[in-house]
Amino acid sequence: MRARLSPLVLAVLALGCAAETAPPPPPPATAADAQLQARDERRPEQPFTIDVGGHPVQLGGSWEYTDERRKNFDLDDARARDRRVREHEVKVEARSRLDPRTELFLQLVGLHETRRTQGTPGRLVSHSLERGPMWVQFERLGGTPWLLQIGRVPLIERRAWWWDEDLDGVRVRYDGRGWSLDTGLLREAARQSSSERRTAADAHGVTRWFGQATWPWEQRHSLAGFWLLQRDGSGQPAPGTVFADEDDTDPRDLDGGWIGARASGEWRGDGPVRRLAYAADLAWLSGREHVTGFDDGADGRPVAGATRSRRLRGHAFDAAATATFDWPLRPSLTAAYARGSEGFRQTGLQENKMRFGGVKRWQRYGELVQPELANLEVISLGAGIRIAENSSLELLVHRLRQVRAAATQSGSRLSADPQGTSRALGTEVDLLLAIRESRRLEFTLKGSTFRPGSAFAPGRRASARSLEIGMTLNF
Repeated sequence: MRARLSPLVLAVLALGCAAETAPPPPPPATAADAQLQARDERRPEQPFTIDVGGHPVQLGGSWEYTDERRKNFDLDDARARDRRVREHEVKVEARSRLDPRTELFLQLVGLHETRRTQGTPGRLVSHSLERGPMWVQFERLGGTPWLLQIGRVPLIERRAWWWDEDLDGVRVRYDGRGWSLDTGLLREAARQSSSERRTAADAHGVTRWFGQATWPWEQRHSLAGFWLLQRDGSGQPAPGTVFADEDDTDPRDLDGGWIGARASGEWRGDGPVRRLAYAADLAWLSGREHVTGFDDGADGRPVAGATRSRRLRGHAFDAAATATFDWPLRPSLTAAYARGSEGFRQTGLQENKMRFGGVKRWQRYGELVQPELANLEVISLGAGIRIAENSSLELLVHRLRQVRAAATQSGSRLSADPQGTSRALGTEVDLLLAIRESRRLEFTLKGSTFRPGSAFAPGRRASARSLEIGMTLNF
């Protein structure tokens, strides 16, 4: 695979250089631009453009490399299970205006990962080709502000607290003078990755109706309503059913709905506080969850056990405010609080990323643990500076506690589970550097430490650490 990657990287560099001398592109496709901005991705202002059948086609993409060292994620110093993970991600995309009101966008994603784990001989290598967003868009239907998008559509909102995912479906948008609406139906139609034999088990048979209505009630301030209804028609396996491997199992099916609201905006002034930004989300969940247990059979393959059903009712709240000061290095201070009740689950489409005071989005609840906001309370404090016009250094501290002591924590990247006797999960400290002076080349450095609390067993309270360097080339 290494031999295959080298020509690909050279092609990326060559395409980036060629774009420097490309002729001025046609007017940018606003939908694709907005989606890139929402995901904190950037492309050159003058992308490489070719002519296909009389239509200008913009070609672009990115190559991203990360190298992460994970230390003591099992919180046990007595075992040497440190891990190094190196990832390459190449995105290649094309977009074109077929006519003044019709836009086409296609993206393919190539992934390559190498893992080395202490105590395990050799290395684990995986690679795949995935479908990115692929859609056709019809604008100003019948001369109205309505828009129709069909295909693999990007479901994105800026805080990624509700959703940040690409899914097969159809959506409509309305952008009026006083408000906007984004809604549609989603259901996976085919496998996403070449590494999958079929549609992923947790996505098979799941139909979703999503919506976001936004009202900008004042300049730089808005209110938004969100909803998501989900029906999982995959069904539960009969006890004793044998599966080929763990990827074919689907232990949780959820039928239910989320509804919520967001207030966000910013104030700008001429005093010491140059900018005060805020955002607050509130969500309720009501539904039923079906949980199936799995055991290892005699041949090592998963065997389905009994399925239990339970009613889910819960709520969650997440609020953050950042003050940026008009002083040298433009320092910023952030305070944030989030709480998800015991019966709450996030949508499963979330990324939980937000921009604190710097130039890049980071994980809202910690870069190392990355938990889901379910049965969890998080208090966060942060400080940052701008070391250059578009580069920042930030320090974030997150204190994590369970709402009710439990023996699991949803979404956590730690390989150790709490005991269920204490709510105190621990404290994470993140030091985050982002250098984005060029639209073509970016660098990131993330250093994190998690100090576990009394929720973990006495022998599982050693600190976990991670260090990740990253580079992105946009072309």
